[in-house]
Amino acid sequence: MLKKLNVIAGLALMFLSVNAQAQCISGNCDNGWGKHRDDKGRVYEGHFLNNQKHGKGTLRFTNGDKYEGNWRNGLQNGYGIRFFANGKAEGGTWENGKLTKPDTGIRTVMECLSGDCKNGEGSSRDAKGRVYRGQFKNNAYEGYGILTYPNGDIFKGMFVRGLPNGGGSYFYQNGHTDTGEWEQGKLKGGKIRVWALVVGVAEYPKFSPLTYTTEDAKKIYAFFRSPDGGAVPDNQIKLLLNKEATADNIVLEMGNLFEQADSNDLIIFYYAGHGVEGAFVPYDSDGKKENLLSHAVVNSLLSDSPAKFKFCIADACHSGSYSISYNDYKSNGYKMGEAASRSGVDSRNRIKEFYSSFANVKGGLAVMMSSAAEEVSLEATKLKQGVFSYFFIQGMRGNADENENGIVTVSELHNYISSQVQNFTFKYQNPNIFGDYDKNMPVGLVQKKK
Repeated sequence: MLKKLNVIAGLALMFLSVNAQAQCISGNCDNGWGKHRDDKGRVYEGHFLNNQKHGKGTLRFTNGDKYEGNWRNGLQNGYGIRFFANGKAEGGTWENGKLTKPDTGIRTVMECLSGDCKNGEGSSRDAKGRVYRGQFKNNAYEGYGILTYPNGDIFKGMFVRGLPNGGGSYFYQNGHTDTGEWEQGKLKGGKIRVWALVVGVAEYPKFSPLTYTTEDAKKIYAFFRSPDGGAVPDNQIKLLLNKEATADNIVLEMGNLFEQADSNDLIIFYYAGHGVEGAFVPYDSDGKKENLLSHAVVNSLLSDSPAKFKFCIADACHSGSYSISYNDYKSNGYKMGEAASRSGVDSRNRIKEFYSSFANVKGGLAVMMSSAAEEVSLEATKLKQGVFSYFFIQGMRGNADENENGIVTVSELHNYISSQVQNFTFKYQNPNIFGDYDKNMPVGLVQKKK
């Protein structure tokens, strides 16, 4: 009997010890990026939303297996690959934890399809489903080859030690092509592209409504689509308004859009809506805990992108509509719409100048917020916009171009917005900027006067 009790007690202790392993190892395992061990000993590292795996992440199993890919509400959803301890792999599109659309190309970490994949010519398929046809040396792509990606992208050119190196062209499935000299997988001095997600929320089912935030977002979107804003193509910019701007949709659209950027590109995230300390308030949030979009999640999604240049702009209003005296503003001699009245010549060349201006800056992430952490952000009836967003557009259109060289840098923009917003609100609202970025990073161009 005593022996039986000891066995039961031992099993109970084992059970408790296993469950005791469930813990957040590091980071933010509620809303942000973190590392977590569950009660089965599995370790997940990636994005969290509402205490669940959500976004990009990696789960390592106790048997040596590993899943890398997308998550939603704690389960595998979207594209992902499970690597087995025996060297095999399976991947494709997952729905609610199940592989529903397998990528038939994923079988082993390295599968030689034909020819000599060690030292010679042949074709191979890797664990991510990419198919290579060309020359090999020491088990790596070496010489001329063609690499085809699962999404339809194709690279044709020279390889060294498995990476594009030398002359080559990358053909994107959306029709875009990058051609030139490549070095260790990156295009040297390649053409920059802009990718932008613009979010505006005014109607809140569980929170007080706002007046101008969706109009702010529409105007920002229209600006980036215009020649003044770089003429961002339709397939590289997304607008989410009200019901579309749920926490889930914002996270997924950021991931889908910014993952397409390469190491030469600029990504932009703009948000207008309610904000609370440490988080934005999407359409489906109660403004307290449910479905908040933490700044840590946004920062992590931006940081995960391979883009060289990253710009986050937030006009997070949480005071409701607010109207202040307009007299002091007019007495300063500023003219509404002054920048908008500038007419342009040869827009195509101006856009080219804007993109080429990124060549000599180091990149990084710049985060520009409409107010300090302890402040509210204001809407102005006279402007029919958020105060910050109004001066953001005015600055981008040219009023922020301090040295009048036709390019608006991130530091010039912040200096202009900060002074204008402070003057307009009598220093009630003070925009700030932070991050690891080059102060000379271009964010806009100015149409030259005739």
